[in-house]
Formats: sequence, C-alpha cells, structure tokens
Amino acid sequence: MTTLLIVLSALAAGGIWGSFLGVLAVRVPQGLSIATPGSRCDHCLIPLRLSELLPLLSWVRSRGRCRRCGHSILPEIPISEFATSFFFLFVAFYPGTLAERVALLLFFSLALPLTLIDVRHHRLPHLLTFSGIAAGIVFSSITMGGKGLLVSGEGALIGFIPVALVALFYSRGMGMGDAFWLAAIGAFTGPRNLSLVLLAASSTGILAAVGVHYLNPPDKRGALFGKAMPFGPFLSLGGFLALAFPDLVHVINSHILEISL
Repeated sequence: MTTLLIVLSALAAGGIWGSFLGVLAVRVPQGLSIATPGSRCDHCLIPLRLSELLPLLSWVRSRGRCRRCGHSILPEIPISEFATSFFFLFVAFYPGTLAERVALLLFFSLALPLTLIDVRHHRLPHLLTFSGIAAGIVFSSITMGGKGLLVSGEGALIGFIPVALVALFYSRGMGMGDAFWLAAIGAFTGPRNLSLVLLAASSTGILAAVGVHYLNPPDKRGALFGKAMPFGPFLSLGGFLALAFPDLVHVINSHILEISL
C-alpha cells in the first residue's frame, strides 16, 4: 500500500469514525440514544440526507449551517471529524505494535467525546467513564492475560482513590467524573504511567488557566478564577502522552525517584 493511499484511507476512516464520536459528544449529555433516530439537525430535527453526511465536506459545503433552517451546526461534529481524521493518520504511522495502536484508538474514542462534553457541560458522564474502565481492563486482560488484569485493575484503583478523596472533600476542585476518568486512564496505562498523566494534566491545566486569565479583561479576571475549569481535557492529554510516548514515563519516574532519594 502506497503512502498516499494510507494517508487517504486514514483520513477517510477517521472522518467517518469521528462523526460517530461527535454524535456521542452531543447525545450522551442529553440522555439520548446514540442509535436512533438517525443523523438530523439538532435544531429543526429534520433527518439529514446522504449527501449531508460526508465527513467535513458536508460541513464546508453548508458553511456550518443546516441547509433547511439555517441554524448553526453544533461544533462537536466537525471538530470530532477533523481531530479523529488526523489521529487516525497519526496511528497509521505510529511505530508501535498492533496492540499499542489499538489501545491508542480505543482510548481516543473515549477521550475525545469526554473532552468535548467536559468543555461544554463541565461534567464527565459515567456512561463513558465506566465504559473506559471496562475497556481498559478487558483490553489489558486480552493482550497480557492475568498479569494485564492485575496491572490494569491496580492502575484503575490508584487513579480513582486520590482524586475521589479530593472530590469528596473539595468538590470545587475536582468532581467524581474526574476520578472515574482517571481510573479509566489508569486501566489503560497501568499505575506506573499515572505519574506522567498527572504531571502533564496539572502543568497544562495551570498554563491554560493562566493563559485564559490574561486573555480576559482586567475587570473580569477575579471572577474567572472563582469559576471551575474543566480538568477532563487535561487528563485526556496526559493519558494520550502516557500511552503514545512510554519513554517519557521512564524519564519522569526516574527523575521523581532521584528527587525522592
């Protein structure tokens, strides 16, 4: 298979899968079925024609609006299609084993809709976080047997317990959704890799908060820091880094060990 064909296939497959992930991001927070009804405008509820279901192309042709009612299309759909297309391209050329690539795709399929939901609704639905815990444990058990089951379960527990305690005693800082999502990440990465997850999530979260703070007018900065900022997207980033770049984990863990000694 030529490089061009791999690129085109990855982009096309990613766009199609991204459409489904976008539907998850839109419907799960509303408690709607992801199977029925079929694709439709979320404003006028008119079903979309086949020509309107082409990933990204349909959105560009319609200029981001429903061609019947003129209402703006929810951004979750095109963002999901675009992001998933390029993630599939990344995985297609990722120098890892088949199991590592499948793990990346499984994780991304949960991380993207959860990220989009957390940004818009400031919550992480248990339907997706629990599915992530189950997927991580089952996948690890299939690929590594009994050892994988133990490592994955330990990662889920170590990811869940500290954040759950924070959520119980300081709900403004984190929610239980963050705890269950970190448990799911731990189920995929195992306990040792959670150091990178937490370091990446906390550092990028702080940088994002500072950036948003200084991009706002001075008279609104005080009120901004009084509001909760979604932490799920930063946990997702940390989980991706831990899965895609395991060498980073070894570097961070060795430095932490040196500092502790």
